[in-house]
Amino acid sequence: MPKAQGLSIDKARRRVWVDGIVKPHKLTKKECKLLLFLTSRNGDVCSRSETILAVYGTVYQPKIDNQRLDAVVERARRKIEETPRLPRFLITVHRRGHQLHGCNIEGE
Repeated sequence: MPKAQGLSIDKARRRVWVDGIVKPHKLTKKECKLLLFLTSRNGDVCSRSETILAVYGTVYQPKIDNQRLDAVVERARRKIEETPRLPRFLITVHRRGHQLHGCNIEGE
């Protein structure tokens, strides 16, 4: 069980801990891919096109992908944030993309 402050992800089990407390809902595969990709970027802002390629394996098409990316971000936020409308970890940077702060990957 992770004891680290911040967000911890067990990628094998798709479980999340916040400040050492396990969250009740497992991540879906897409939510887990999203968080792991953003974690791999060490807090850098990731564009929508980079994120779509990492999560869905397709080239970014705004008419198709904006809605599905917003949906997976929102679902992930509901699972990891105490207050999803005021996120601590999964941040949207207006007109630039998304970034993840304070995350550790367990089992690596």
